[in-house]
Amino acid sequence: MLKVQIRTPLPESCVFGAVKEILRNSVMKIEGLMMIDKNVKALLRVKANKVKDILADLPAYCEGVAVSSQEAKVLVREHTCFVALSILEAGCIITDAEIDEREVIWSIVCEDEAFLNLIRGLEESEIDFEIVYKGEPEKESEVTYREEEILRLALERGYFDFPKRIKLEELADYFGIASSTLSEILRRGQKKVLEKYFGLKG
Repeated sequence: MLKVQIRTPLPESCVFGAVKEILRNSVMKIEGLMMIDKNVKALLRVKANKVKDILADLPAYCEGVAVSSQEAKVLVREHTCFVALSILEAGCIITDAEIDEREVIWSIVCEDEAFLNLIRGLEESEIDFEIVYKGEPEKESEVTYREEEILRLALERGYFDFPKRIKLEELADYFGIASSTLSEILRRGQKKVLEKYFGLKG
């Protein structure tokens, strides 16, 4: 079994770009993708300060359900991205897709044969791609989803910049929690990330 990360340009037909723009003030995580008759469906987990406002702005090809005041599940019913289609048709499983500007880093789990099928398929389709990582699946990070969510948003909003672009209290308001609670989650998450980076055991 292989874990692979591949970087590709964001295809014009990829709805993730449009959805990410709509959800730009939220944290979006792909929970699953599947293919039915050449059509890719995706399930997203979305966290935001005002989930109802975001759900109201979803396009017709999306269906969203609030599971709490700050979290929703969003089903992308029609995702015609030819890159995602190529990955799934090769027999690979897409575990995540990180979208940055006009690029996508696809995180994939597959067998050796499926990986070879994928590379052949991408080359035959003349899709620009770069293999960012290829190796055995490592032990999952001990960072919880909540810690990852808060660390990511803090980084994106400039909490770690010097000088800070956002205060702890503002971040806490966004998540609807006390500043002391947010500070504890940030410290716990940072400790785990640093331990992993330096190869230390917690």
